[in-house]
Amino acid sequence: MAAPNSATALPPVAFATESVLAWQRVVSSSFVPLVADDLSDGHFAGTIRGRVIDGVFFSRLRVTPHEVHRTPALIEASERLFYKITLMVEGTGELVQDHRSALMLPGSISVYDTARPYALRFADPMDAVVIMFPRDLIDPSPDHVRAITAISLGPEESLTRLVTPLLTEISTDFASLEGPTATRVVRTTVELISALLSTAALARTAESDREHLSLMLRIREFILANLGDSELNPDAVAGAVYISTRHLHDLFHQQGTTVSAWIREQRIEAIRGELGNPMYTHRAIAEIAASWGYPDASHFSRTFRQQVGMSPSAFRRAATRDQRSATG
Repeated sequence: MAAPNSATALPPVAFATESVLAWQRVVSSSFVPLVADDLSDGHFAGTIRGRVIDGVFFSRLRVTPHEVHRTPALIEASERLFYKITLMVEGTGELVQDHRSALMLPGSISVYDTARPYALRFADPMDAVVIMFPRDLIDPSPDHVRAITAISLGPEESLTRLVTPLLTEISTDFASLEGPTATRVVRTTVELISALLSTAALARTAESDREHLSLMLRIREFILANLGDSELNPDAVAGAVYISTRHLHDLFHQQGTTVSAWIREQRIEAIRGELGNPMYTHRAIAEIAASWGYPDASHFSRTFRQQVGMSPSAFRRAATRDQRSATG
């Protein structure tokens, strides 16, 4: 899955087939490499509609009985690793990962990690929403997510009920997500998914792990609340949550990133949101950058280009064109 570097989303994709081999090829190219097997007595049929928006792949799958496997060999050959969540709309399924098995029922959400083997089995025709996103987009660390893989988060959980309609709507009407609107919707959706998985992980991990996750959530909350402070740095963050700077660095290292990199990514995402928002067209780019902790315009421009793949002014022009196209 290729993540776009512009304000626009990639065009929607759609595929239908009656060949399980063709299905294996399309799901492997759309998600991660998988092995697919037909369980439908020779009457296989599958359709997928999907779209990559701001690096997150939203899709809707309708398939006859089948199963897919993610094997160690396929994992070793993969360049990037992601988390996937499945929201069952119709039918039932079974997800197996990390020596656990989850029964997937309509209205339930399950999470799995493409970094480790898993299997999905659907003995009946199924209709599901599947979302795949980079692992570093959510708050829980890989260890915390491991505690909730192959666990069914049902509609009895309040956050599941909150997230479900949004995921279903996005997967039903991709065409409505264009330009800056798409970026903001995706950011909100990922934040809700992160909250759902964080809540589930807190409820299902040992006390020491809960303390660890709670600490990470406090750290990220402090950073997000202070992104506009140009003096925000690892020492300031560590002092705010009463830990050593070395411990702070260790925590982010465990998640495959650094404190400074995560702060930079959040600032650039916030700036992208305002540059693409028509309500902020009256504000100069330098003013927006300074309000998010970048008082040095040249430093900001270099950082933005490295992160996004284009200059801030080019990004704003592209977002403005997309906005006009969407409204006109």
